[in-house]
Amino acid sequence: MRRLFGTDGVRGIVNEYPMTLEVCQKIAEAIFVKFCFCDNKQVIPLVLIGHDPRSSADMFECAMSAVFFARGVNVLQAGVVSTPHLAMLTRSLLANVGIMISASHNPGQYNGIKLFTCGGAKLTDKEEVDLEKIIGESYARSPVRNEGPVGRYSSLSLHHSEYYEKIENVFRINMEQARATKVVVDCANGSVSYYVLRTLSEAYGFDILCINNQPNGTNINENCGVTHPQIICDAVLEYQADVGLSFDGDGDRILISDENGKILDGDHILALLAMSESCKEVVSTIMANTALEQYLSFQGIRLVRTAVGDRHVSDYMQKNNLEFGAEPSGHVIIASHLMSGDGLFAGLKILEIMLRSRKKSSELRLFESYPTIRRDLPIRDKSVVEEPGVRRRIQELQKQLEGKGKLIVRPSGTEPMIRIMAEGNDVAELQRAVDDLSQILTDNQ
Repeated sequence: MRRLFGTDGVRGIVNEYPMTLEVCQKIAEAIFVKFCFCDNKQVIPLVLIGHDPRSSADMFECAMSAVFFARGVNVLQAGVVSTPHLAMLTRSLLANVGIMISASHNPGQYNGIKLFTCGGAKLTDKEEVDLEKIIGESYARSPVRNEGPVGRYSSLSLHHSEYYEKIENVFRINMEQARATKVVVDCANGSVSYYVLRTLSEAYGFDILCINNQPNGTNINENCGVTHPQIICDAVLEYQADVGLSFDGDGDRILISDENGKILDGDHILALLAMSESCKEVVSTIMANTALEQYLSFQGIRLVRTAVGDRHVSDYMQKNNLEFGAEPSGHVIIASHLMSGDGLFAGLKILEIMLRSRKKSSELRLFESYPTIRRDLPIRDKSVVEEPGVRRRIQELQKQLEGKGKLIVRPSGTEPMIRIMAEGNDVAELQRAVDDLSQILTDNQ
């Protein structure tokens, strides 16, 4: 059983388990054992570390780096960087492993660790289980000794990196059309704040208005970004923009607002991508709206569903050589670019489709989603969902919605919450089911 790793790495409140210095140093030692240990003393392992603008990032970077130095591993610091950029650098620099210190869409008091293999992909379930086993064993033994020289530290300049070059060269966007297109961007006071103006304005000439682009170390995702989609919708209407792009703190998720202030989520983006390339099969998760599956089926496109988490989507895509995958929450994976989500790249792809088709952003909506009610219920002990009475009531409510909708209840992999999602045509019935279940979960915690 995994204890540290959730749906997207390790995450928690700073200085509380698991985001303590001791645990993070144990994670670093496990990373060394699994990904960096080599009997050939001529080969010096390399670890790449980047982070979002959270003020706690330096503390964790220093703690983990010290472990790597002691084991004879060189550390290359990328500084403030988006998660997709870190993944791409891990691949291009042939690093043994890439470490992104970020809590993604979570607020500033959180931090976390996302890991990437040398190919730029997120870890598989097996690799995470292996790390947890090593971590468990490390508490009962001495750390691995290094009899050679200690590791060295260096920093990386990102001004002329592969990431910018690839993004700026891959899209065929008419500059005249771009200059006539007003785009509002919610940067979530995160990593993407450092990318948007250079990419969207300087490279392509869009008329850009940025909001929430003043990160101060603590305001990341604070009442902004993908977890607060109404912000981008309101901004698009206020500034009479053609489209809005909303990111999360580390830049791997995106939601889009059309000119009428209505959200296009990961389901709608996935449908657009599938239709743009005449795909036969795409990937999402169990959270994907039924309307997406029905629309794709009518177009002759198969939708495969995986467990929640973009790494599960990515894993299926790699094994089956598929180009597109997404989560409704805004992780969008384009395999020819990167095997993990990249919000900025996905956003540019949608802007390219919009301009080439000469359509309004509202005309990119290919289907209407079934009504959905989501509730995140703060609960410290997430195992409450396995209590017999709770499990029985969940099954009863699921049976009531059978044929009319669906009910998904799952512990959050990133926060102390139970996530409830009900989907169907009868909003009143969905609301009753969510309220009923919320009360039961609260009473049993």
